[in-house]
Amino acid sequence: MDLTWLGYAATRMRTRTAAVVMDPYTKSIGGTMGRPDAHIITISHDDPMRNGTAGVAPADGEPMILVGPGEYEIRGVQVESVRGWLRGEGDPAALASTLWLFEAEQMRVAHLGGLGTPLTTAQLDLLTRADIVIVPIALPDTLAPEDAAKAVRAMEPSIVIPVGYEPSDEAALKTFVRALGGTPEEPVSRFTINSRSFDGETRRIVLLEARA
Repeated sequence: MDLTWLGYAATRMRTRTAAVVMDPYTKSIGGTMGRPDAHIITISHDDPMRNGTAGVAPADGEPMILVGPGEYEIRGVQVESVRGWLRGEGDPAALASTLWLFEAEQMRVAHLGGLGTPLTTAQLDLLTRADIVIVPIALPDTLAPEDAAKAVRAMEPSIVIPVGYEPSDEAALKTFVRALGGTPEEPVSRFTINSRSFDGETRRIVLLEARA
């Protein structure tokens, strides 16, 4: 399995049978994803930072676009999702969102692009199954670095991949890492992993270089 960061919360996962693009963004907000191809596109909520499907190329026919909670199996990738919230359920400015869990090649990957509030019991029931967690740490509509770290600690994954921050913003990343505990690895353009890579004891903080 390969994971790459496309900028903002956008992330691409490639398995032996499928390519998944999570939260693609539109050109209107700046940056470029480089038009990645995908069989599956997931959108955490309807916003230019998350719904740029036009910027994703079809990998083999039109990609399947998933936009809400449910369970799916597409090209060997099992997808489960649960309702999330931005800015707090009950807040007049609250927006419903979706949190995603993918299973492929005996690994589970969570994408928290739609997480703007502390995790609920229902969300944890799904997300604590993740081996790898991809979490935005400095976007305007998601959790602050300290709160993002708290959510990740509750999930107890083996690998954490922070996204959604400016690489030049050292403060946000340092705050997240300090709150999470641990030492980040050197940034890589693409992270390749298989199910034999988990030792079950050490939590890794993997940094990806954004393509935007």
